[in-house]
Amino acid sequence: MEIPTQQPSTGGNDVAAFKKFDAYPWIKDRSFLQGLVAMLGPLSNGFERQKALGISLQARVWWYKSRFSIDIDRSAYENYLLPSSSPSTPSHSQIPNSPVDAQLVDKLAEIQQLMGTTPVSASDDDLPAWQVQAPKVDLLKKADDGDADGAERGTNGNAPYPERFNAIIELITNGTPVPGIKEIPNTVVRQPGISPIGKMQAPQKPWEKKQQQAAAANLVTSEVMIDREFPPLPPEDEEQEHQRDQPQKMGA
Repeated sequence: MEIPTQQPSTGGNDVAAFKKFDAYPWIKDRSFLQGLVAMLGPLSNGFERQKALGISLQARVWWYKSRFSIDIDRSAYENYLLPSSSPSTPSHSQIPNSPVDAQLVDKLAEIQQLMGTTPVSASDDDLPAWQVQAPKVDLLKKADDGDADGAERGTNGNAPYPERFNAIIELITNGTPVPGIKEIPNTVVRQPGISPIGKMQAPQKPWEKKQQQAAAANLVTSEVMIDREFPPLPPEDEEQEHQRDQPQKMGA
């Protein structure tokens, strides 16, 4: 199916738009038919036909929007197909099929039969007994159709809640303390004898340890290189120094 050029879509939810939608020559649009044949596949029985009608409508909505930029609301279109005496929210089984989709599916089934591509449906003799007795329609059931009177469901159609949950909601709404739930004050009460300042000193950071080690190394080096006092002389040097000082004293 060749995809047409996309343009900004406009709404088409009125009767005039639906009539124009059905009046389009779908049976003559070869590109649309080729794509629809690939989507449907072989049509063998009533169940496949019912499913093919829905696929045909969905394909028409998509093709019409892609080609003419008009978005057809499928739900509104299905309500348009209903007779005037039908309820506003019909079930899935009450929605009639579009004559256009029925014509398209019949035409494609005829083409498949002429080309010999329609598979031969199995006879009842070849099927097991449970499959022969099974219904031949699509079994559909809405999620909210489980209870006919809705007694076990909530007031809004939602899942029911336990009675304890409703009681807790009522207590919270009225500002009454809920049993079993401890009230937590807004302020923190400190116990006596507890101080926010700890007694232990904080451990040194790695860089603080390196700085302390470097300072200790510099102190040791300075003590080795610089003497605080002159070292004592050996005995021999001390005697020579004494003899050298005597002539100086005599001359004086």
